[in-house]
Amino acid sequence: MLLRKAKPCELDTIYIMGFDAWGIGTSLEDYLHQCRASSKYQSGTWYVLIEKDQLIASVIVYYSGFALQEGCVGIGSVATQPSQREKGYGAKLIQLLALELLKTHHTLFLHSDIHPAYYQRLGFRPFRKSVSCMYMTHLQSDNRLTQPNYF
Repeated sequence: MLLRKAKPCELDTIYIMGFDAWGIGTSLEDYLHQCRASSKYQSGTWYVLIEKDQLIASVIVYYSGFALQEGCVGIGSVATQPSQREKGYGAKLIQLLALELLKTHHTLFLHSDIHPAYYQRLGFRPFRKSVSCMYMTHLQSDNRLTQPNYF
């Protein structure tokens, strides 16, 4: 398995992975138009998990904005190809990404719109008393961290 930055020609494939979850009530054409025009999506860096030359899963990383403090990054829009779900690819993507990002950043944040236990199994924990904001850090104390805005 290979983790790498997404190529521009892969963005529609990435967006379509999340259509069943985030495109509810809209046509695929309208959903793709919204994704392509999204300043939020344009402000992040997309990463993909590749296996046997097939794009399996994706995630976006925000290195700034959203009230992220220095040394912190935000992870969002984790998605897996519908035909590849329930096979551990999303978890593998997050694990590989966390290993890479924690080489240069001290804290990873994500806002979970699924049951937090999924991310807790991967080493994230709820940020203070938040139900949806989770984080992973190698800081000895998180007292100076502040919760970023939703991304």
